[in-house]
Formats: sequence, C-alpha cells, structure tokens
Amino acid sequence: MTGRTHVAAGVAVALLAAGPAAGLPALALAAGGGAVGATIPDLDVRDPAHPHRDRVARVATAALLVAGVGADAATGGALLRAATAAGAAPLALGALALAGLLCATRLSSHRAFSHSLLALVGYAAAVWLVAAPIAPSVALGFASHLALDTLNHRAVRLLWPLRDGAALGLCRTSGVADSCVLVAALAVVAGALWHALA
Repeated sequence: MTGRTHVAAGVAVALLAAGPAAGLPALALAAGGGAVGATIPDLDVRDPAHPHRDRVARVATAALLVAGVGADAATGGALLRAATAAGAAPLALGALALAGLLCATRLSSHRAFSHSLLALVGYAAAVWLVAAPIAPSVALGFASHLALDTLNHRAVRLLWPLRDGAALGLCRTSGVADSCVLVAALAVVAGALWHALA
C-alpha cells in the first residue's frame, strides 16, 4: 500500500475507535495518533525513486499530529495532564525507548523489524509512557499498516526475528485495491467527522 493509503486507513481506524461522541478535540488527537502509527513502519523505506510520495505522507502525518496536539492543548490538555501525572522517570524511559525503536526501525530492512508485532507492542508501550492518551490511536494506526501490508505479495515478518512472513498476495502497491482502500478510508473519515459535527 502507498503511504497515503496507510495514513488514511490509520486515521480511519483511530476515529472509529474513538467514536463520534468523543468530540472534535479528541477526534483530532486520535487522527494524529492514527496517522503517526500508520506511518512509523515505513520509516525503514529508503526509496530514491519515489521520495516525493513518501514525503507527502510524512508531512500529512506531521500536520495531523500538530493539529491534534493543538486541539488538545486548546481544550484542557489531556496530554499534558497525563505527562504531569506520570512523572519524570516514565517520560524519560518512554523517550529513550522511542529513540531506540526509531533507530531500529530506520535501520531495519523493509517489512522486517519495523513491520513486526514486537515493534507494534514496543511503540505502543513507549508512547503510553510518554503520552498515554494518544497511545491507543498510535497502536491502531500501526496495526492497520501491518494488516494492509499482509495483503500484498511481499511478505511481512510479523513474528520477527523469525524469517517467515505473511503475504496473502491479493494486491499490489499503487494498484486498484490500494485505491479502493484509500477511498474507503477517506469515506470513513468523512463519516466520522460528519457525525461528530452533527
């Protein structure tokens, strides 16, 4: 799947999990978390043939995260309250874990550690220590990325460090299925926002 499809799907599952009753600020934060989680696994991609495509997805993710954090701060700051309540030690541990995980992800070969259940659990735990309110959305976005990539022909090493991987071989990146998933995810996002505004 392309980066834009992963971002849209990550946002969609995070918004569905949050539910329309959560309110716009919480939905904005969930969208940012879902986008981040959906983007993280592909930080291992170093594709000089398509740098623009990757950059657009990452910029969109950063914009969604900034909007979500801004909406949260403007309406009481659940993230700040959670960080203050947690204390310095968990924040430092979470920050170190995130730094280590990001380095491991960047150094990973494509669809190896960065696309594993171990990485999913590691990121979810590290984000929980640093910013607990956004951790479920990050985990859901990450899980959506793994699920979508298993539909492709190239194996995803979900049980890394084991060599075997999962590949259902149902679609290709940038193919018809990719476009269909993108459209469906955007429809879910639009529906969630419509219900929240209604």
